[in-house]
Amino acid sequence: MRGPAKTRSAAERVAAQLVTWPGLSAGRPSCGTGRSFNFRGGEILHLHTGEEADLRLSRGFVERLDTVLVDSGQVVVRPGDDWVTVLLDTDTAGAILISLMSLAIRAAEEPVPARPCTWERTRPRPRLRAPWG
Repeated sequence: MRGPAKTRSAAERVAAQLVTWPGLSAGRPSCGTGRSFNFRGGEILHLHTGEEADLRLSRGFVERLDTVLVDSGQVVVRPGDDWVTVLLDTDTAGAILISLMSLAIRAAEEPVPARPCTWERTRPRPRLRAPWG
């Protein structure tokens, strides 16, 4: 007899959807924690743990919609940054992240210098290992 089925985290559900998107490739993020998704050779998403993801949008997009993003209760915005953190603690948050991915892909079509993800720049704590490696 089998035990109860393990439920997948929001990050795992998001990753399962994104691996089917054309033009996206999965890999190991430059910060070394979790899993990344790249578009045209540039990292645009880091799934760090089952509860957090960093998404690279254009700085202009973040500045225009920062209030809407923050008011969602699922997105952390830092002034002057093109990376936002999406808190994946609800199914809704996973849907928000999937929706924002199309904007991240559009932003990635415009060449800009890449900055390290939020995780790499702001985390003084020990790194957590994501369940997929």
